[in-house]
Amino acid sequence: MDAGVVALVCAVPAEERMLRRFAGPRVRVIVSGMGAGPAERAVREAIAGGATAAISVGFCGALDPALRRGDLVVPADVRDASTGDAFACDPVLATGAAAPRGTLVTTDAVVSAPSERARIRGLAVDMESAGTARACARAGVPFAAIRAVTDRADDELPDIRGVVDPDGSVHPLRALGRMVRRPSDIRRWAALARGARAARRTLVPAVAAALGHAA
Repeated sequence: MDAGVVALVCAVPAEERMLRRFAGPRVRVIVSGMGAGPAERAVREAIAGGATAAISVGFCGALDPALRRGDLVVPADVRDASTGDAFACDPVLATGAAAPRGTLVTTDAVVSAPSERARIRGLAVDMESAGTARACARAGVPFAAIRAVTDRADDELPDIRGVVDPDGSVHPLRALGRMVRRPSDIRRWAALARGARAARRTLVPAVAAALGHAA
């Protein structure tokens, strides 16, 4: 498949650092910020600037209990939990990474508790892919998602409010203060860090394979 100019759309600088190695004449790496709204705006601008396909790339949380940290998620479709809108992923664009399967659900906030995840039907959850999908659907260009799991369905995430900004910036001193006040969060931050390392190891070769297939 000749995908033309592919936009790799990620939410935060930590994800962009993984992807910048792919940037070139046929690949643009775009950091949108967290959330479906910022992702949609960034992708609209990328399409206006010449992008002919977009892949939402980054981390996700598991909804399926069978998923482990570092597992790859290449969905067949994306659903916006806020609106109920569903978007089919292009069946070819990311197939070099894996055969698309299941539903990736985009929420408007971090889903921290296992009890909250249990109420969401899908394979995994993120905060941006539906925004990317919506912009692509409106422009009539192919869309896909390549995500890797940082946290399992039964993981309790630390409270990131006030610690992580919408642009993905992390405030280490605030995180440290939070852990001092809530020692139970130390274990949760450590688990999340392990998950992020595992996800990075999965994402880079998956994106390389998808782009190689699309060339």
